[in-house]
Amino acid sequence: MTAPEFSTPPPEPSRRLRSFLMAIAPFTGITIFFLSWELYVRISGVRPLTLPLPSDVLRHVIENPEFYWRNGLVTFQEAFWGFWLAFIAAMVVATVMAHSRFMERATMPVIVLIQSTPIAVLVPVFLLWFGFSPWPKILTAALFAWIPFVANALTGLRSIDAETHELLRSVNASRWEVYWRLRIPHSLPYLFSAARICIGLALVGAVVGEFFNSQEGLGNAARVAQSRLLVDQLWGSVFVLAFIGVASVIVLTAAERRLLRWHSSQSVI
Repeated sequence: MTAPEFSTPPPEPSRRLRSFLMAIAPFTGITIFFLSWELYVRISGVRPLTLPLPSDVLRHVIENPEFYWRNGLVTFQEAFWGFWLAFIAAMVVATVMAHSRFMERATMPVIVLIQSTPIAVLVPVFLLWFGFSPWPKILTAALFAWIPFVANALTGLRSIDAETHELLRSVNASRWEVYWRLRIPHSLPYLFSAARICIGLALVGAVVGEFFNSQEGLGNAARVAQSRLLVDQLWGSVFVLAFIGVASVIVLTAAERRLLRWHSSQSVI
């Protein structure tokens, strides 16, 4: 009896080729999306007022770099500080909740109350408190991003390895040492997952705040464009906001891969 013949598996692509494909994958998806949009508008003949050509919008943005740079920087700064304010506040609250079931049960109704309240209606309240300053927009951005940060931080701080926890307790490790050596490292995957969502939410919050209280920023530019039927400026503001969000997520993903090289979430089977 002859031994069965097994087909030789195809060789894996080289590491350099895999790295190249992974690098161009996001640009490939975006290119296909915009090409499909361009073809649809040209073939269907839809009016530019309803849906403009993305090439026309990009041309408008390129022809007005100072306008979009100035307004984009304002919105980015508001979203940036709102993002970090939400992160710090969420870590403080989640840390207290993770160490005390009583505090968790006492705090959860307040979190649900904030989550159930339309945040946009709080912008006029922030205006009464802080006037026409950047703070109403920063606080709006922070509130949009706070809930996902709290939920993921609490889950991450409690998702620790029981055996490692017992080992640390056996050597009389303090709560502070357990927190920094065990809880924080185990919470990082959850925090990065929340951060990818909260980047977009912080931008949304900043734009919502600019609708009510701003003479600059992409939210104000979109509001003015809508009232004056400036289609290119309206879509240009949307494009620049999307670019800020995508660029921020790319930077965050690179930081995640560097900090979580040890975690199973960064491995591909």
